[in-house]
Amino acid sequence: MKLNGNSHDRARTNPPAERETERRPKGRSKAGKAAAIAVCVVLILAFGAVAWYIGWEKPPEREGGGLVDPTYESTKPVSTQSPEASAEPSAEPTQDPNEGAPATLNENMYTFLVVGVDQAGGNTDTMMVGRIDTENHTIDVVSLPRDTLVNVSWSVKKINTLYSADINSGGNGIDGLLDGLKDILGFGIDCYAVVDLEAFVELVDAIGGVDYNVPVNMNYYDPTQDLYINIPAGEQHLTGEEALKVVRFRSGYASADIGRIGTQQDFLKSVASQMLTLGNIPNLPTFIDIFEEYVETNMSTANLAYFARQFLMCKSENINFHTLPGNYGDSIKYLSYVSIYIDEWLEMVNSCLNPYDEPVTEANVNILTHSSSTGFYSTTGYVAGGVDSFYDNSAAFGISSTDTGGDTAG
Repeated sequence: MKLNGNSHDRARTNPPAERETERRPKGRSKAGKAAAIAVCVVLILAFGAVAWYIGWEKPPEREGGGLVDPTYESTKPVSTQSPEASAEPSAEPTQDPNEGAPATLNENMYTFLVVGVDQAGGNTDTMMVGRIDTENHTIDVVSLPRDTLVNVSWSVKKINTLYSADINSGGNGIDGLLDGLKDILGFGIDCYAVVDLEAFVELVDAIGGVDYNVPVNMNYYDPTQDLYINIPAGEQHLTGEEALKVVRFRSGYASADIGRIGTQQDFLKSVASQMLTLGNIPNLPTFIDIFEEYVETNMSTANLAYFARQFLMCKSENINFHTLPGNYGDSIKYLSYVSIYIDEWLEMVNSCLNPYDEPVTEANVNILTHSSSTGFYSTTGYVAGGVDSFYDNSAAFGISSTDTGGDTAG
C-alpha cells in the first residue's frame, strides 16, 4: 500500500505534460532557443537598418518664394498690328484685398521637373513637371509638348528652346528653363532632374526590363542622332535600349509629338507599376547610383533616398499622368506651335501641381497664346520681341514671306 501511495504521489506531482518535457532531448530545446534568438537578432538588425535609413534620408530644403507676383499692369488682348501700343494698360487693375499676404507652402507637397535633352540640337526633347504628395502618397505628372508657345524674345518661341537659349547666352541651361517654366506655372519648381539617355537605359535594365504592349510598328532612322528603330507592335519584353527607342519614336503617330507623349505616359505607368513591386525594393541603392551618375540634379543622395521611399509608399493607381491643354494644331508663320488654353491650364495647375494654399491666377503667369482667327493674347499685355519677331518658316513650304498674310498662317 505504501508503494502504491508513493506511486500515486509521484503521478500527482509530475503531470503528464511535465513528464513529457523531462523526456524531450535537451539538444533540440537549445536549438530552438538558438533559432529564436537568431530570428530576433535579424529582426533587430533589419529594423535598425530601416531606422538608420529613415534617419539618414531627408527631404530637400526649399526656397519657397510663394506665387509669382508680376509687376505687369495689364491683361488686355495684345494687338497683332501694334505691339508697342499693346503694352499700354486698358484700365487700372482691381485691388486685391489680400494683396501682400504670402501664399503658404504645403510642407507635404514637392514639385519636380524631369527633362531629357535632344542630343542633336541641344533642345529639351521630353519635359514633365509633377507634384508628389507625401501625406496622401499621390503623384501627378504633366507632360509639356515641345512646341508649346512661350513668351520669349527670340524668334522660335517654343518651350523646348528655353534650355539651349540659356546655354547660348552663357548660362547653364537649367536656370533659363526653370525661369521659363515659372512664367507658365506661376511658382518655382523645387527639384529638377536633367536625364541623360543612358540613365533611362540603365534604370529599365535594373528592374529586369519592362513588359509593354507597343502600340504601333516603330520603324525610323535618323543618322544625325545615330537612331535606328525597328520594333514591331504588340506585347513584348523590352530591354533598356529597346525601351528608349519606344519612348523616343514619334514619326509614326498621326498626332506626332502628342502621340509620342501618350506612349511615354503609358510606358512610364508600366515602369512605375513594376518598380512598386516588392521585388524591386532591394534595387533602391542601384537606382540611386544610376541617378547620381547620369542625372544632373539639385537633389542630394539623402534627398533621392527620401523620394525613393515616398515613391514606394504610393500605389500605382495613385500615379496620374496629364498633358498640357492647348491647341495642338496652331501655327505662326508656317511654324507649328501649341497654344495653351489658359483657363483649362490654370485649372490643371491648381489641381495637380500647385503646392501653395492660394490658387494660381492669370495675375501670376506670363502666358502668350495665339489663334489664327483672333491673333495674340498675353496675360502680361505684351509679346516679347513683338509680333514681328517670330521665325518665318514660309520658305520651307515654297511660299514667299510677303504672301503669309502677316503674323498667322494655317
